[in-house]
Amino acid sequence: MKAGIITHYDVHNHGAHLQLYALARQLGQLGYDAHALQYKKNYDFLASGAEAKYSISLRSIPIYIKYLMQHGIKRTLYNIKKKKMLEAFRRNQRLVGEYYSKANDLDVAVIGSDEIFSIETGLNPWFFGMGVPCRHVISYAASFGPTTLDFIKEHHAEEFVSAGLKRIDQISVRDQNSAAVVEHYKGARPPIVCDPVILYDFSKERVKHQNCAPAKTKYCIVYSYDNHMNDPETVKAIKQYAKLHRMKIYSVGYHHKWCDRNIHASPLELFDWFEKAQLVFTDTFHGTVLSLVTGSQFFAKIGTNQNKMMYLLTQFGVQSQLVSSFNEVNGEAERRIDYDVVNERIREVKRASLDYLKRALGIVE
Repeated sequence: MKAGIITHYDVHNHGAHLQLYALARQLGQLGYDAHALQYKKNYDFLASGAEAKYSISLRSIPIYIKYLMQHGIKRTLYNIKKKKMLEAFRRNQRLVGEYYSKANDLDVAVIGSDEIFSIETGLNPWFFGMGVPCRHVISYAASFGPTTLDFIKEHHAEEFVSAGLKRIDQISVRDQNSAAVVEHYKGARPPIVCDPVILYDFSKERVKHQNCAPAKTKYCIVYSYDNHMNDPETVKAIKQYAKLHRMKIYSVGYHHKWCDRNIHASPLELFDWFEKAQLVFTDTFHGTVLSLVTGSQFFAKIGTNQNKMMYLLTQFGVQSQLVSSFNEVNGEAERRIDYDVVNERIREVKRASLDYLKRALGIVE
């Protein structure tokens, strides 16, 4: 059987690649040959020039020259190398298939995971399964991200979202905001399931990539987008913590010039880097997910991703790791995560999430 996955498959982001890999492999274990479906994204709600920025072509050249001038050669070269590495990862793992409208032999289309229901950039009907030549459409851990009911109304997209959700036979989401939006338009609250990176068992992959990070070096991780966590207060707090505990500061997967090292790692190598870290500082959803699945001590700061981050922390009982400032981390020893409790919660959520996926696929045991 064949499954087409509708997700953000080509973004400059390790977490997006991991969740696609995990969902494709989980579907594989359930008997499906699964690949992401390609599409051309609509950026109508963003500022002019967004399409040139995100859809690389000759029109992108001025944008990337400006990027080089603003951020310097080191960060530019880092991201060029990262882009090539992520492209190789998608290719080597056979994660991407045909263009969505040409996929005529699908048994199921799976929407998700990630912020696939978000309309922040523009209206993309295929993100709801519209135009995908497949009768059976489900979603797994899909999210509206920062898109709220008010945003949908302000952009005159109520009919669009309503019709899109009606196209989907079985809906699951990964946060409370998304559940509320679906309930508003469908009349019933959908199940909230875990991210595929939590659902899928990466044991074999982790064994294969277990010698990536240094075993004898004490270090903490900064896991955040290049433009984030560079403010003076954050930098000072993390540097003070690292100096006090005699550890290095490594930025893994992203570039922060103030860190001791900027590590290039493939998505599957991240597990080893997180597992061996003494502490993780993050403001991202998947930075938190990776910390949870590797049993890492971490602190999280929330930004524009509040809708999904707050529920993730609540879902696994680690709200205590939320900080408004990383200056609070001085009390880290008193706020260590009890992973015996967290892991039991992870097992419960994984069981319920897998049960939903099997039901949605029509798998009867």
